[in-house]
Amino acid sequence: MNPATTRRRQPVASGANQSQVGRRHRPDYVLMLCMVMLLAIGLIVIYSVSPAISAQLTGDVDPNHFMYRQLMFLALGFGVFITTSFLPLGFWNVVQKYIIWFAVISFFFLLIPALSLNYGGATRWVHIGPINYQPAELLKFGLVFNLALFFTSRIKAGILNTKATTYAFLIIMGAIALEIVVLQKDLGTMIPIVAIMLAMLYLSGISMKRFMMIITVIVVGGALAIGMAGHRRARVLTFLNPSADTSGSGYHINQALIAVGSGGVFGKGLGRSVQAYGYLPEAANDSIFAIMAEKFGFVGMLVVFSIYGGLLFRIIGIVNKAPNTYLRLVSGGVFAWMCVQAFVNIGAMLSIMPLTGVTLPLLSFGGTSLIFTLAALGVVFHISRYTRLGHEVESNVTEQRRAISYNRSARGYSQ
Repeated sequence: MNPATTRRRQPVASGANQSQVGRRHRPDYVLMLCMVMLLAIGLIVIYSVSPAISAQLTGDVDPNHFMYRQLMFLALGFGVFITTSFLPLGFWNVVQKYIIWFAVISFFFLLIPALSLNYGGATRWVHIGPINYQPAELLKFGLVFNLALFFTSRIKAGILNTKATTYAFLIIMGAIALEIVVLQKDLGTMIPIVAIMLAMLYLSGISMKRFMMIITVIVVGGALAIGMAGHRRARVLTFLNPSADTSGSGYHINQALIAVGSGGVFGKGLGRSVQAYGYLPEAANDSIFAIMAEKFGFVGMLVVFSIYGGLLFRIIGIVNKAPNTYLRLVSGGVFAWMCVQAFVNIGAMLSIMPLTGVTLPLLSFGGTSLIFTLAALGVVFHISRYTRLGHEVESNVTEQRRAISYNRSARGYSQ
């Protein structure tokens, strides 16, 4: 075989000196199809509500203002998706630290009133001239690669199941919580980040004893973060009794439930939304699920859920067939990101958890969130070019289990 041809079939080595990852093949176009379908549905809904929410803005605003902006975000997002789906996988090992540092510096911009935007009690956006962006979205993206390198290096060194690794993980999470929960005052955004970190921790092969200990620390920390902040306690109380103040603290969730319930079985139709006309806050952003339920009804939302399920199913398939630990952790982190953020958004609109203010991936109106979601999916799409099939998957899983078993027996749980 021609050595040059062989090299072209291999991606750049990923992680801590990972072994070769196999021959390159066709990527997962079903994943891409599900992604495009969700983007198209989101754009159609935003187009249908754009006149209603544009009319609520001051000044002479084009009725299609929000649709035009979403088209611009989609164009940028697709450009980023294509770029990340072709960049060498080793590229992210080099740039991830710069993404993390830029995100960390951006969090401190939130402390400067002239450079930050505050909305709904949270300071999520950095505002520099015509550019607005959310540092948390950069952090999610960079964190996936940073943690993948962290865990693969620990596995290779045989120190995954040690106190040092546990403490390092908790310190990283504590530092992020300081930036998100304290500086940004946004506990809702922290939930998908915690999900990313826990999913990657579990996939790394950490012992169940240490995993449960870390979860206990997180639960206690989350309870303290809620109990020590008045606006978070108020949200929890509103969640427990949403009908107590329907015109005040419970207004948002009650309007969301009205939108979902009024959709019925088949929905009111694209042009017949009532809640978008100034009744339901954030109709194109955080509350877009409720608007979709009003328009499409139960049957239509089952179709949307099926497409979402298809997307997540394809990602979890890539996780299971990833050719090495590093790529398995990266794709697993992206899966947790998409899955938990969607669950948090939908759960809030259905009143099965408190309102959090996070977007619905691929469907909500937005710039930073959409662009970095597409960037992450582009990386997973690239990884799908190197997944193992058949007996190769079984062999790879067996090797990983043996490596984890060796690490545990060599180091022990009491270190």
